[in-house]
Amino acid sequence: MLSYSRNEMYQSRRNAGEVTPAYEDAGLFKTAICQQMLELIPQMRRNSRDDLIVRGFVDRKTEIDIFFSGRRTAEVGPLEAQLKALMSIARKKASDAGGRPPDVDKIRLPVRVEGAWRRSRQIDDSGWETGSYHFVVARWSLLDKDGSTVSFGEPPVV
Repeated sequence: MLSYSRNEMYQSRRNAGEVTPAYEDAGLFKTAICQQMLELIPQMRRNSRDDLIVRGFVDRKTEIDIFFSGRRTAEVGPLEAQLKALMSIARKKASDAGGRPPDVDKIRLPVRVEGAWRRSRQIDDSGWETGSYHFVVARWSLLDKDGSTVSFGEPPVV
């Protein structure tokens, strides 16, 4: 049996040079690959692995987190820019009208995605295990400002 002190945390992550696309995708896409139409809202964050996590909706009403992970994060710039632009436009319209700030849940960008559903589990303050689903994206398509469909990402290597 191995014992580690708090100062000597075991690192199970491979070095970046050792991670092949097949190895990365095997860790990301553990369930069946499917296509979905999602609506993303301009609420984004990055985790410790520099994955982009965007809040969005499936079926117009069910809120989920959408993950753009691994090597695909290099291609999320146009998506981030489009979401930020939508928020700026909504803020400007609200400001010009002298109204309240826009409701971020009503600012939505439709995106066709291909990827896999993942379940995450957490234990709440009272000790109950709760869970939620999120979607890990492999490929995505959206409309550019000219109305043309632009695709990003690549199919999973699994």
